Amino acid sequence: MKIVSLKDRRKSLTAVTLEDGRELLLDSETVVINNLAPGVHLDDPDALVYESDLKRAKSRALWYLSRSDLSEKKLKEKLTQGGFKPKACEAAVLRMKELGLINDERLAERLYEYLSSTGASKKEIIYKLQNKGIPYQTVKYLAEEDTSDESEKVKNLIETKYASKLKDEGGVQKVFAALLRKGYSYSDVRSALNAYLDEQIEEEF
Repeated sequence: MKIVSLKDRRKSLTAVTLEDGRELLLDSETVVINNLAPGVHLDDPDALVYESDLKRAKSRALWYLSRSDLSEKKLKEKLTQGGFKPKACEAAVLRMKELGLINDERLAERLYEYLSSTGASKKEIIYKLQNKGIPYQTVKYLAEEDTSDESEKVKNLIETKYASKLKDEGGVQKVFAALLRKGYSYSDVRSALNAYLDEQIEEEF
């Protein structure tokens, strides 16, 4: 299939028109490397499209990862939303994984540790990590390995974040509900709240 014309497009892309009317959108580097010009015969136009798409997908993946850590799933989603074909997306993600730029286990461990340090419950952490695209089995393993005391975390949250709210009208009920929404169990919240309120009463006498 012969090339009829080449026309520059936005973002360093070139529209390559073939004699059958098809238009291939290739990155300029691919055009130069393959010496594409009017009259040149292409044996496999689709291979060139894939070569260009993969090159652009890898470049975009690097850009995404330079801005934030992403799971394999989220990176693939972003590339797909960016208009790249599934095959190129998968290959680009695999390359990022080979380079060590994405690692779901490493990312999960770091996020789990951070969220736990902020007072998040296991249930809340599991929810947030899955929203980040971390596989459930990875998250489940970390939660099972977590030996932290949930009731102690609730107590710390009450002392550092909710103590002042307990003094408001209906404050106890509101704090109770807020802690339940964070994923802590009814028994842990009730126990921690009762213990805290008892301590406050003792300090007043």
